[in-house]
Order: sequence, then structure tokens, then C-alpha cells
Amino acid sequence: MGLEAPRTGSEPLFPVTQLQAWSQRLLGSRLSGALLRASVYGQFVAGETQEEVEGCVRQLQALGLRPLLAVPTEEEPDSAAQTGEAWYEGNLDAMLRCVDLSRGLPESPDLAGKTLMQLKVTALASTRLCKDLTSWITKPGVSSELSPERLAEAMDSGQNLQVSCLNTEQNQHLQASLSRLNRVAQYARDQQVGLLVDAEYTFINPALSLLVAALAVRWNSPREGGPWVWNTYQAYLKDTHERLRRDAEAAHRAGLAFGVKLVRGAYLEKERKVSQLQGTEDPTQPDYEATSRSYSRCLELMLSLVSHHGPMCHLMVASHNEESVRQATKRMWELGIPLDGPVCFGQLLGMCDHVSLALGQAGYMVYKSIPYGCLEEVIPYLIRRAQENRSVLQGARREQALLSRELWQRLLGRSRRLLH
Repeated sequence: MGLEAPRTGSEPLFPVTQLQAWSQRLLGSRLSGALLRASVYGQFVAGETQEEVEGCVRQLQALGLRPLLAVPTEEEPDSAAQTGEAWYEGNLDAMLRCVDLSRGLPESPDLAGKTLMQLKVTALASTRLCKDLTSWITKPGVSSELSPERLAEAMDSGQNLQVSCLNTEQNQHLQASLSRLNRVAQYARDQQVGLLVDAEYTFINPALSLLVAALAVRWNSPREGGPWVWNTYQAYLKDTHERLRRDAEAAHRAGLAFGVKLVRGAYLEKERKVSQLQGTEDPTQPDYEATSRSYSRCLELMLSLVSHHGPMCHLMVASHNEESVRQATKRMWELGIPLDGPVCFGQLLGMCDHVSLALGQAGYMVYKSIPYGCLEEVIPYLIRRAQENRSVLQGARREQALLSRELWQRLLGRSRRLLH
């Protein structure tokens, strides 16, 4: 999702990789799966069946928290494991089922607010296509054939789109990807479910932003009652504040609703390795403090826009950082932004519960990001989250210690119950 997950010292947030390898060697696949279900899976995943997900949601609702479902789809950049349209069509079916599940979840009369879910673009369009588009987009003097308006028109009409920088196969995949994205957005709009698009690696984010902008042109107009499509902005990137300001101005000029999920970011190590290998400038902030300053500036910008534009501008403060949450609630009060208005908060399921609960009990709209699915589908997702978040929020010592202690107590407690 991009929500940052704290850690203590040099230890990973939770050693999913080590736990999986250790348990398989010691216990075998069957008992290893049972251990993971009782510990890591049970901590961070809602479950596999609709009944299990609904049970998790009811527990959250009793605490004043809302669900934000996520299909745990993983694809490495340049991976050859997923080829052909069948894999992406299967992911499309999973996304449409997620819309149905999100809409069909039990509702609490005490909890107002939009139904939201997460969407990962590279589940529906290949990272290779996104890299090719990014390399073209970032060149000077890009033609209008890759404008959001043209892509939106192709989405809506279903007519074949021909982009000169792509070969025949790539153009066909682009058209199929646009169709998949539009089908999810249209179905989500029909079911009154907002889509929060995940950010991914910097070297494909320009293409992702283009595709999201095309979706926004089609589905974030006032006549649709949006925003139905929200983009994610990563504060650990140096250019985020400027891009956020520019995108907000463009949406305002076009008369579009503007939805933003603001995160610190979760791809730090990968981004730095890529820039070193390519000999390019590191796109990330130099340290945790600089990232926090960037997040604070972006947060201030968005809250100011919300106060001026009201329902045309929505924000999710997706953070586990207590200072960021305090800044958001303080500024909301100063700017007169209502608790049940266009600003909400987000944290990962099983993480930062003390912040989530405090916000929920105070009447703020708080969403917990909830992955769901079978163990085989979700474990790669959890491993990726652990690997990505290993270097994030190194400065939040007090919060890290609290969360690590709480996590290990839960994990060890559940493991003991399993062994007995």
C-alpha cells in the first residue's frame, strides 16, 4: 500500500522471510503453514473466506474503524513469471470481486464515510509497459498522443489506441490494460466504492500517474460525484511536493475532484539501488528527518486545499507517525475541517493500533488496510512489505519500540497456543 511501517534499530518489522524458512525446515510445509496462519497471517491478514473478512471488519467497526480491502497481488519489475493477458484478466476478476466484497461488507450505522478499496495498477498492466511509457513520457516535447484526455477517450470508447512509441504488441497490451482499468473504475463507481491507487517504483510512477490521470478525467468529474479514483503520493521522493501542487492545480483547472492518499513511501532501498546502478540522481530524500519535513509540507498543502475546495478535494493521511497525525488533527481543527468531512486516516491492519483506536474513538474517519486471501497468495505480499519497510521510519524510536514489543508479544502468544 505504501503506508510506512516502523521498525526498531536494524531489525525488520517482522521477520516473515526468516520465520517462513525456519518453520519449513523445522516443521515441514503443513505445520509451517499452520504456524504462519496463527502468527503473521493472523496478525496482518483478515482471512481467506468472506465470512472471515466480515468477522475482521465487525471487530474493527466495534472499535470505530473502517475497512480498506486490498488484493495482495505481487509482480516484480521485469519479471517473466507473469506473461500474456490471462494473468492480468485473472487479476481483473479478483479486483471486481474485491469491489463486490467491499460493497457487501456489514455496515455500522455509527460509521459514516465512503467505502474504499485499494487498486494496484501493475496487477492490470505490465511493469514492462509502464517502464516503456515512462521512458517516453519523461522525454522533452512529448506529443499529445499520450495525454490523459486521449487515454480516457480510448478507455470510454473502446477504440484501438495507437501510440507511435510502442510496437503492435505493446499497443494491444496498452489497450487491454486501459480496458481493465476502466472496467474496475466503472464497476466501483456503480457500486459506490472509491479506488485508492497504490504508488509503486519511481521508474514506473510517471506511467502510473498518467493512467490514474486518465481514470480521473473519466471518473472524477462533478457529474460522477467523485473523486472515485485517488492517487498516492510518496513524501520520501524529492519532487513530491511540487508534483502534488501541480496535479492539484491541473485537477482544479479541469474541474475534476482530487483524491490523494499521502504516504511516506516504502521502496527506499530499491529506489537507491536502481539510481546507483543507472548512475542517476537518487530520487529519495536524504534521511528520515527530510522525509518527515516533506510529509509535513505535503500535508499542509493538502489540508489547505481541502479547506478551500471542500468536497472537491479528499485526503487520506496514511501514516503511522504520531507527529504527522497530530499535525493533521491540529490543522483540521484550526481550518474548521469537520471530522466526518473529506479528510480520513489510514494505517495497516495489525499495525499502530494505539493511533488508530485513539483517532477512531475521537470521531475521526480511520481506515485499516486489509489484505485478504489464501496463505500462498498473501505470504509473498507480506514478505514484500517486510523487505520494503525495513529501511523506513528509522527515526521514530519510541513508536518503533512500542510496536515491536506489541508485535512480538502477539506472535509469541499465538505460537504458544498453536504448539499447545
